[in-house]
Amino acid sequence: MGSVLLATDGSEYARRAAERAIELVEERSAPLYVICVVDRQRFGESALSSAELATIYAEDHAAACVAEVERMTEGRDISVEGDTRHGVPHEVIMEYADEVDADVIVVGEHGDHREHFAGVGRKVTERADREVIVVEAVP
Repeated sequence: MGSVLLATDGSEYARRAAERAIELVEERSAPLYVICVVDRQRFGESALSSAELATIYAEDHAAACVAEVERMTEGRDISVEGDTRHGVPHEVIMEYADEVDADVIVVGEHGDHREHFAGVGRKVTERADREVIVVEAVP
């Protein structure tokens, strides 16, 4: 079995997706890759301005999102590799899935910015040439 890729943004929806991704890697004895994308469309590139502080915050938040998933796997026999990148989220997720040869991509139904991240999951689902699991929100 190939690897599982989890796309996270640190939201409660992404945490549910992380739980599902962890279950999958345990069932499949597969490695888990975690990606959190700093959305270039929202934060742009760092520059000497107030936008730089927002970008730095987004980078720190992305690293914390990946670290949270790594903590969730502590004490389990799971190989986890996390990364944060800048770009257009669905594009970066697809590129990273190719890079790690993921069999499946797991995303939450919504993210911190519901409309935006929901669009990411939809775009990944529409464009993926591999299985995509969109973990639904629990009512």
